[in-house]
Amino acid sequence: MKIAITVGDPAGIGPEIAAKAAADPRVREVCEPVLYGPPDPGAFAPGELSAAAGQAAYDAICAAVRDAQAGVVSAIATAPVNKLAFARAGLPWKGHTDLLAHLTGSRQVAMMFWSPSLRVVLATVHVALAEVPRLLTRELLDGIIDLTARELPRFGLPQARLSGDRFQATPSSAAPRAASSTRSLPAITTRA
Repeated sequence: MKIAITVGDPAGIGPEIAAKAAADPRVREVCEPVLYGPPDPGAFAPGELSAAAGQAAYDAICAAVRDAQAGVVSAIATAPVNKLAFARAGLPWKGHTDLLAHLTGSRQVAMMFWSPSLRVVLATVHVALAEVPRLLTRELLDGIIDLTARELPRFGLPQARLSGDRFQATPSSAAPRAASSTRSLPAITTRA
């Protein structure tokens, strides 16, 4: 099975991470990695923010998505992109999640971190922590919970248990904190 690995921002750590992942025997044991990135990664000065690097990262992601949609690769793994480089390139996306949603025409998406013992699905991404309390609504959380419950069986978890925490968004603080109050969202309990 071929898996696309996009190198992310070619001026960042992404190319190194992607190359190490592609060369790792544990990765090669389960798939054939295919790197997607600029033809000449040396053309980008390490650590230098540029529109060209943002465009190169975008182009690599687009190529990987096209190949995934055509069945050339079975999945895509991504190295970090730089949202400021995306902005300098005139790209409206802040990261992979919203760009992949756009490229695939997906209306409902979420970012998930995966490990053998824990999967974490984010309700918000690429926003200032001060904005999180305003963005976390019952509708948003219900949508993320439903999406997660619906899609986890595709990852071999047909009897997934979803859980979460309570938090309180205090008007006097920019950051949510653990608490219970009338403004807190109730804990997400177990759903099959």
